[in-house]
Amino acid sequence: MKLNQRYQTLKQRFLDLDDFPLEFLGTSRNLFDFNDRRIVPKRFEVWTTLVGLPLPQSLTTRFQSLFDQIIQFLPNSTRFYQVQPQNYHWEMFIIKRPQEEVEEKLLMKTTKVLQEVLNNYQPFKMSYRGFLITPDGTLIVKGDGEFDQLREQLSQQIPWASPQQSNLGHISLGRILDPVGEVCFQELKSFIQTAEKEDYGELNINCAKYVHERQWYMEDQEVIATFNFG
Repeated sequence: MKLNQRYQTLKQRFLDLDDFPLEFLGTSRNLFDFNDRRIVPKRFEVWTTLVGLPLPQSLTTRFQSLFDQIIQFLPNSTRFYQVQPQNYHWEMFIIKRPQEEVEEKLLMKTTKVLQEVLNNYQPFKMSYRGFLITPDGTLIVKGDGEFDQLREQLSQQIPWASPQQSNLGHISLGRILDPVGEVCFQELKSFIQTAEKEDYGELNINCAKYVHERQWYMEDQEVIATFNFG
């Protein structure tokens, strides 16, 4: 399935709803601890390869503005989490998810394999146009680029990587964590349609980072290595 079709399928799932289903919101809520001051992402062990941390300032500013526009539609009582702008990233290839087991020697071996693959892969561009909201409340900007071959190559060279890989090129901006009501939900649908052709800019993919993440949304992370493409 081509990338645009993947986004369209995700969009249709949202358009078919009248509000965020509680069972789907539960998936999102399980990623956070709630207290009186702020919503805090839980601590999980993840090893991943990404682009960003940070993104170029021009993209970061546009994405912040988009997030601010979206939350203006929400009722005042709605809980949401906003990704810290300095942590915006495109998750290129995931090595280990929280509940998965990967031997430490393989996590270290990954560094060498990534270097070999990416050093021989030519830089490319991602373009960001329009946004979507998933049924579990995740706000994503749609990224378009030729990266399927890269992910396939990484899968072949790193067979111990997570079997659960994204097939999108999105950047997550945050999550809505409560139902918003049918009126607000309809307004969100309309805004998605209005912004479908909104151009947020391009991202030159010329380097990537291998990251050990200890808390969701990169609130606690260590960059293990940085690799140049080509």
